[in-house]
Amino acid sequence: MDANKVLGHKKNIYRRANILKFLGFSFIGICIYFIPFTLMGNRTILLDHLVSAITVSVPRFGPGITFAMVIIGGFLPFYEKTWNKDSTSIILSGLKLLGVVLAIMAFFNFGPQWLMKEDMLPLLLEKIIIPVALIIPLGSLFITFITGYGLLGFLGVLLKPVMGPVWKVPGIAAVNIVTSFVGSFSVGIFMTNKLLKEGKYTMREAAIITTGFSTVSAAFMVIVAKNLELMAIWNTFFWTTLIITFLVTAITVRLKPLNKIENIYITAKEKTEEELQEPLLSKAIIEALREADNAKSIWENMIINFRDGIGMSLRFLPIGLSVGLISFYAVKMTFLYDILAYAYYPIALLLSIPEPWLVAKASAIAGAEVLMPSLVMADVGAPIAARFATGVVSISSILFFSGSIPCILATEIDLKIKDILLILIERTALTLLLVAPVLKILF
Repeated sequence: MDANKVLGHKKNIYRRANILKFLGFSFIGICIYFIPFTLMGNRTILLDHLVSAITVSVPRFGPGITFAMVIIGGFLPFYEKTWNKDSTSIILSGLKLLGVVLAIMAFFNFGPQWLMKEDMLPLLLEKIIIPVALIIPLGSLFITFITGYGLLGFLGVLLKPVMGPVWKVPGIAAVNIVTSFVGSFSVGIFMTNKLLKEGKYTMREAAIITTGFSTVSAAFMVIVAKNLELMAIWNTFFWTTLIITFLVTAITVRLKPLNKIENIYITAKEKTEEELQEPLLSKAIIEALREADNAKSIWENMIINFRDGIGMSLRFLPIGLSVGLISFYAVKMTFLYDILAYAYYPIALLLSIPEPWLVAKASAIAGAEVLMPSLVMADVGAPIAARFATGVVSISSILFFSGSIPCILATEIDLKIKDILLILIERTALTLLLVAPVLKILF
């Protein structure tokens, strides 16, 4: 690109409309997701206020829409004829059908006494399934302001100089990583797999991104924080979780199995990044304005994201209901998680984390369902430090069987189930190690 074309292009993206889109929409997104305020005695972020307003003003809307989405989501694999694509699909489809059965029992209030106890199916429905059915679509609607008009591009360029040395991924992964963290793991995994197939990531780089950054969305984090009664310190919780997640990934990329995955492209040649000869901040601004210039209209983006949010909810709600209940049953009526908790109990005990046994048990449960540990911890009235540690572990561990693990197994990324389980154990243990000193500072 010659100098005149570069100059012309820069003048074009510096149009007032692009600047206003970048600054205005990014500001709205930050206000919706990151600035808590008090309304009717409740201090939380705008997204949470909106969900609460809907729940209070139209009390039958949440249960009704949840029931419909569980039923549709449960039968969707059979309608799309994907239920028997492989063994994983068969298992997940069976769990979704179980979710349909449980939804019918819950909404029509019949079933075995142990199942209908207040701390079993009704609690799961009220605390997890209905909030998810509302927050995920609404969250995906408003995430447009964060992901679509330059904020991610701006942050992505600023992060480029540290991506290779710290996380062993190329500069172009910066936006992908932030999108995964702020958007959703499903979008992040899909994007990573797409870039792998395009030759922009190696197999190892794709594995690092999917297991190290493709965590649950900010909307899911709101639910975790709400269940743990941490919304009063939402910003502290969010930024602590983000930083610890990134630090844990910086360590796991240097451990087995990630450091043993072949660093090869699955296409014939490597794609290179185009670099602008500008100072870092100028490049970040140019990238943000270019993103704003290429963006669709706000309404078009919101419709696309809302549709994706509905699709994500349809996939999650039925399996979340079945896996959630299985986890509830295992937690409350078996010794399975007590046995698994022994892997983390010595760490929590040695680090003087409050309620070390409860935190260890909640950490073990996080591998089954990301929202389950928050309910287990909230149910016993644990101190705030223990609840905070549980919330950070739930998000930073990344990998869980009701969502991210099946998604990863469906990609071209060379990660076997034994590799994923080892990474899950590593991430959980490292998160406990890193969150312990934070607890001493904060609480």
